[in-house]
Amino acid sequence: MRSRILLISIFLLALGATFLFRKPHSAASGGAWHFQRQLEALSMFTDSLNAILADTLEIRTASVGEGGTLGALLFETGIEGSRYLSCCDLFIDSLGWTSVRVGDTLEAIYARDTLCEVRGRPRNRRGYFSIVFGDSARPVDWRWVPEENYRRLRAVTLAVTSTVWESIDDSGVPPDLTPTGHIVTARDSIREVAYIKNFEDQLANRLFVYDIDFYYDVQPGDSVWVLLEEVRYPGSMETSFSRIVAAKYDFALGGMTEAIPFFHRPDSLAPGGTVVILDHYHRDGASLRTMFIKMPVPFGRVSSVYSDSRMHPVLGYTRAHRGIDYAAPMGTEIYAVGDGIITFRGWSGGYGNIVRVRHANGYETGYGHMSSFASGQEVGSYVRQGDVIGFIGTTGLSTGPHVHFEMKLNGEYVNPATEILPPANPLEDQQLELFRLQLPVLESTWGRMTGGSLPAPPPEDE
Repeated sequence: MRSRILLISIFLLALGATFLFRKPHSAASGGAWHFQRQLEALSMFTDSLNAILADTLEIRTASVGEGGTLGALLFETGIEGSRYLSCCDLFIDSLGWTSVRVGDTLEAIYARDTLCEVRGRPRNRRGYFSIVFGDSARPVDWRWVPEENYRRLRAVTLAVTSTVWESIDDSGVPPDLTPTGHIVTARDSIREVAYIKNFEDQLANRLFVYDIDFYYDVQPGDSVWVLLEEVRYPGSMETSFSRIVAAKYDFALGGMTEAIPFFHRPDSLAPGGTVVILDHYHRDGASLRTMFIKMPVPFGRVSSVYSDSRMHPVLGYTRAHRGIDYAAPMGTEIYAVGDGIITFRGWSGGYGNIVRVRHANGYETGYGHMSSFASGQEVGSYVRQGDVIGFIGTTGLSTGPHVHFEMKLNGEYVNPATEILPPANPLEDQQLELFRLQLPVLESTWGRMTGGSLPAPPPEDE
């Protein structure tokens, strides 16, 4: 921090000296002072200064695995000696972080190889613990920083020229993504790509995956309005993508698709309304999603179809195969195909490692032969459509890495490939009324953030 202040002070003194000691213009002293040329030189100097400052910052991150400890996280991020003891004492005694769980993370921020700040991020809490160090090994400040202090909303308007990725790259990335405001280091480049990837993934593969084919439907001249949530870290001065709150896709050839947010409780699945989730709907309250996605793996080959009689490759005799096998490389992520509650998670005979999920409307799905389960979940956990619940394996009666995917309706097996999958439940009654009350408030706030009026779909014919 002192080096940064010193560099800035030197810059300000040099700038002041330029104005104090430069000779006034006269006919004998040559040409006039080229102000624009000096501004360009100043801009180049500022860019160089930003690059120097960026290279002084390093952030080391570690996450808790099975059997992990707080001490292991500190050692993994390079914290040793008296700083290690200070962090342990403050996290445990003063801040109350007495135990870590799988998924918790620790960030150690260094400036020129000197530890400046340590941040502990419990996975199930909305915020982080912060311990700040000065020039010595003794901490100068420690506190809990709630999430509300560093989350922000930002309105973005994209003009599609060729692809959505390029449009996000052109005008969707925040100017304060990095501490310097420039992409000058390898870390900055990685963070920029990650920001665009997360932005595009939520827009194309989450919100509008059922309404827009982003390969065929996107045309030059399309416009996208997005209200998104970002995380702006006050210490490192970095910004990262969090999620899309609302979106509108306006087609140049006519037509519009909207994603309007609404928080609700899936009471039929989560007892006592203990889970509050954010879903997106059309203007009339219809869900943007179908109840299930088609495949539990991002890519894969159907190695065995649903059948009433199939020669079992291991047992060597014919029996029913009440599911679909998707072959994929070992360790490939397996997704929950719909929202639901985990009812079983463990070993089950020929299924090997299997997860069973209970969904609304009498549906249940199972995912067998997993190599391992996703962290942070257990029986009773609520999972969202698209959440990772495990990884491709070959446990149980299996001849190769794949997932056995099966579906039941009211206790009876059905073929997932031919089952007419219902749309996700629409908003009704009081929830629909509240949704309609919130919509104009959202659009009014969103419009003020964009500095103009938002596009609206044409009124429906009565």
